Amino acid sequence: MVFIDTIVYFLFSKEVEKVRTVATKNRKRKKKFPWRIVLDNGRQIPVPSQYNFKSSFIRTHGCSLVAFYMALRYKGIKKNMQQVLQYARKKLKCGAKYPLAEIARGINMICPGKPAVYHKSISDKQLKAHLDKGCMILFEEGNPIHTVVLLRDSKTGKIYRFSDGKKNVTTVEKENKKKCTNEKYRGIVVVK
Repeated sequence: MVFIDTIVYFLFSKEVEKVRTVATKNRKRKKKFPWRIVLDNGRQIPVPSQYNFKSSFIRTHGCSLVAFYMALRYKGIKKNMQQVLQYARKKLKCGAKYPLAEIARGINMICPGKPAVYHKSISDKQLKAHLDKGCMILFEEGNPIHTVVLLRDSKTGKIYRFSDGKKNVTTVEKENKKKCTNEKYRGIVVVK
């Protein structure tokens, strides 16, 4: 394993937990899960690469399912990608892909305390405030329509964008400019 010098802090009920991003090396699952986010309490959030799964639906329209999977892992619910897909097929409404409103509903059905809040649109200040509090953000980008996960490193102040098994540094303003304007798919989910 290669440890990256990325430390992200999350606020859980007035506690601060350290998180580090770890590259998966020399393992069979490296292709499907190239990165992992490791919490101090031992919880791990694998970052899936949607294009390396056997299921054609996950490869072509699975970005929202990847975000759903990461949000469940963030809340401590262990389901694999196939279980997430089966749950979504049974319980959620789907168009070409799963809209974030349905993903938020699915997270709230599985996790106790209804941790996911769906917003159709959000200002830069509100988005930054949620990231500063340590929330995970599921964000729908437009042109092309694609779901990404945003997390903030409270030590350095950097905002990381996780998409298709990759990790990039971004800003709130840059991401909010890319927001989706399609009525059916647009939105932001804040996972506390």
